[in-house]
Amino acid sequence: MPSRPRQLRRISFPLAVLLVVSLACSLPSQLGTPQVSPDQLTLQAVGTQVALASMEAVPSATEPGAPAATLAPEATATVAEPTATATVVHTAIPGNPGSTNSFMTDRSSKALAGERRAIGDNFDVLLFERPFTSGNMDYLGYLDLTRGELSASSPWYYITLSLEDAPPSDAAARYGVEVDIDKDGRGDWLIWGMAPPDANWTTDGVQALQDTNNDVGDSTPIKAEPPPQIGNGYDQVVFDSGQGSDPDAAWIRRSPSSGSQIQIAFKQALIGAPAEFMWGVWADAGPQDPAFFDYNDHFSPVDAGSPVSGASNYPLNQLAQVDNSCRWGYGFTPNGSEPGACYVPPTPTPTPQGTISGTVYRGTSSSPSGSGFGGVTVTLGQGSCSSSGYRSTKTSSNGSYSFDELPPGTYCVTVKKSTLPPASYGWGTMYPGGFGTSGDPYQQVNLGANEHRSGVNFAFLEIVG
Repeated sequence: MPSRPRQLRRISFPLAVLLVVSLACSLPSQLGTPQVSPDQLTLQAVGTQVALASMEAVPSATEPGAPAATLAPEATATVAEPTATATVVHTAIPGNPGSTNSFMTDRSSKALAGERRAIGDNFDVLLFERPFTSGNMDYLGYLDLTRGELSASSPWYYITLSLEDAPPSDAAARYGVEVDIDKDGRGDWLIWGMAPPDANWTTDGVQALQDTNNDVGDSTPIKAEPPPQIGNGYDQVVFDSGQGSDPDAAWIRRSPSSGSQIQIAFKQALIGAPAEFMWGVWADAGPQDPAFFDYNDHFSPVDAGSPVSGASNYPLNQLAQVDNSCRWGYGFTPNGSEPGACYVPPTPTPTPQGTISGTVYRGTSSSPSGSGFGGVTVTLGQGSCSSSGYRSTKTSSNGSYSFDELPPGTYCVTVKKSTLPPASYGWGTMYPGGFGTSGDPYQQVNLGANEHRSGVNFAFLEIVG
């Protein structure tokens, strides 16, 4: 029966090759189309192996010079049963976040939940405030972000997301952080995970995705552009539920101190440990599609809907159940010009400051020639004399006074004669003159920018009976 082994080889070897090729089709590959769901954006845990037992790769018997076919009848091509996932062994598990290195706040919609509306949503600049269901506008507090915190403690970055309400146990929501390393408004990394069940760190449901072709945000990052979306968003999965080059790269849990806080930890080396970057947080139970980033390029305003009750696109439509924050800096302080940055109040222009000073004394001239009166009340008014009420001070023991840090303008300086030392017949005003023995003397001063006006003096003599 010499033909039987030869015939078995002729059938078994091509079959083995076909098996290898078909299995190779299931190996991980880069993702390149925009219509990709999170479940498709997954590194497959390939545990399938092909074992060609007792079989040599030999030329076909039909080839010239082929050796005689020899194969034992019991030697056949065997295929191992495929396994769904490979066992993940963790060697580095995060601890607890340390002190906060960077944070931002986000507007809450809880106070307006009963009115089924929100404020603070700006679709045009990728700032969403949409913790509501589509159509009915039912409020979902577990998607309502209020604050994001970043803590760096080697080898980890810790991200804490604060929410109005704790996620329910069956919440089909993802919580994550978007990192913009070159600060151009295009996210470079998205690390997010499904709502964790408890306060134990887990890699289950956690993904780290990268934009390899710099097209997040389409032609203009952050700003909305009309569909169809040009780019494919985050196109490569680097880590998925412990699968990847580092099984410990990213984790998620509920905060041990608060059920309404979600904590994410990922290794600094995962994103290259940059010294500076922009970052912002996400809560997403809506699209949950990294290929659609930025969401305001994938949906039109009409398709997305609006949570603002007076808007023409109210209520929410296809872009609902999502909330994100503005972005803030790690390793530097943003000046507000960075795309997507949180609002930075303009630095106030310093107003030039000046001073008015003088002395209250016993004498007859405009220059102090006698002893000064301590404890005398001097008032300052803004505007022409006899204005008062802007400031008040008392003279020192030598009779001197001063009003500091005054912006330019017109002022009125007045001495309260009733606060002079007791005198049998009172005090006569000698300088400035013309007030006689009655009334409080005053002087009007026009103060320029950064001007220091001294010598605004007041002289008095006791009236002799």
